[in-house]
Amino acid sequence: MDENRILFVDLDGTLIKEDLSNLAFINSLKKHPIKLIFYILLFLIKGKPYLKEQISKNFIVPVKKLSFNKGALEYVRDVKNRHRVVYLISGSHQILVDQIDQHLKIFFESFGSSNNFNMVGKNKVRFINEKLNIIEFDYLGNSTKDLPIWEYCKKIIYTNPTADLKRKINSSKLNKKEIKEHFY
Repeated sequence: MDENRILFVDLDGTLIKEDLSNLAFINSLKKHPIKLIFYILLFLIKGKPYLKEQISKNFIVPVKKLSFNKGALEYVRDVKNRHRVVYLISGSHQILVDQIDQHLKIFFESFGSSNNFNMVGKNKVRFINEKLNIIEFDYLGNSTKDLPIWEYCKKIIYTNPTADLKRKINSSKLNKKEIKEHFY
């Protein structure tokens, strides 16, 4: 039953308009360009999760400057008020995700990328299934990277889609729920 399933909520582009990894990268480029070059070289060896961790370490998320999706936040609060468990899950590094979680204080827990695990696409599903031992869940997202996640859900819950993503969603046989985006 929908009312009992856990809800996972994506962050970048879904709950906020911005991508926190991009903001951290730009910050690193401005404040530590030499270090960033070194990190990029190591990225070639250690991968994207390592780079995300390095650029996130000293970045304070400018929460007051972010554009939050009022429609998505209202949906999350409504779901939570019906006593459903709601988690924040993101491809951004855990350091950044925790800052949003602490600001909003509406999630049961939050999960993000680590230095050796990129929390995107099928990796999110693997994490949810294997690490959290959750098989049935709902997912609110906004990106084509979320398509593999929705394959494991009974319903596609989406907001702020591109026209291409909306076509793909509409061609799916799954139930769909659109949350109208309203960024403020």
